Amino acid sequence: MTREQWTSRLGFILASTGAAVGVGNIWRFSYVAGQNGGAAFLVVYISCVLVIGIPLLIAELALGRRGQGDAVAAFAAVAPRSLWVTVGGLGVLAASLILAYYAVIAGWVLKYLAGALLGTLWQTAGEGYDVFFARFIADPLEPLVWQLVTMTATAVIVAAGVRGGIERANRVLMPMLALLVLGLALYSLSLPGAVGGVRFLPAPEWSALTSPVVYLAALGQVFFSIGIGMAIFITYGGYLAPEQRIPSAAATIVLGDTLVAVLAGCAIFPAVFAFGLDPAAGPQLVFVTLPQIFLTMPFGRLVGSLFFLLLIAAALPR
Repeated sequence: MTREQWTSRLGFILASTGAAVGVGNIWRFSYVAGQNGGAAFLVVYISCVLVIGIPLLIAELALGRRGQGDAVAAFAAVAPRSLWVTVGGLGVLAASLILAYYAVIAGWVLKYLAGALLGTLWQTAGEGYDVFFARFIADPLEPLVWQLVTMTATAVIVAAGVRGGIERANRVLMPMLALLVLGLALYSLSLPGAVGGVRFLPAPEWSALTSPVVYLAALGQVFFSIGIGMAIFITYGGYLAPEQRIPSAAATIVLGDTLVAVLAGCAIFPAVFAFGLDPAAGPQLVFVTLPQIFLTMPFGRLVGSLFFLLLIAAALPR
């Protein structure tokens, strides 16, 4: 039986960028940067992307194409009867463990999407989104329900196959997500008081470079944001045609992933300072700050609903 392949180079790049881009870019990158010195962290992060991220992504895609299978099958094909087969299994295990954490965050996003569409999210503005978020995650049952819905949606996408599910969805959703994040960044920069955020992100605090924590945080963000080391791109590489050029594709994927992360920072940090919030506040930057932005902008509820719709499309594990 002929193995299914990506329909085109563009389809592969969009699908792979979609696999890399997610809440790690829009949710995690912003608060990790805020906790580690803003642009000082960005300098270290980009250096880690160039030195470690791109080479590892190239290696994973090449291994997947050579092995024509998932991580375990790829290592078995390249290095049969060796301990490297175990490494493939560890990659699958790592992806499974991270999925248990990642699906929780995706469930949060899905909860906000439902609230935006039904209007309940906007009705809670009076009590404050910090209170709304804290009450939601403290509930013993509701987050589990949203996580289950997220996992069900993931299974549906994967069951549709490479072409009919993953590639088709990302051809539409990833460009739309990038454009919307860009629009939010431009609007956020226009808010009164946003100048603090403008200074925070591009002005490096060089003293932060003396802290080992910054380097560990940047390296961890590279693995989390791009998705390397989790058998994802080994599997994606298994569907690559022989004529596809891997190095340029890998560079394009990482560039798209990094641009979305930086744009998300440009959307969030100016709003953080405009609303007088703490840039190192943590995960609630997306779940507290962005709803406030939507309420201040024309057609904000519509834009907010669309944003969370596209964010859940990026957040769905696949």
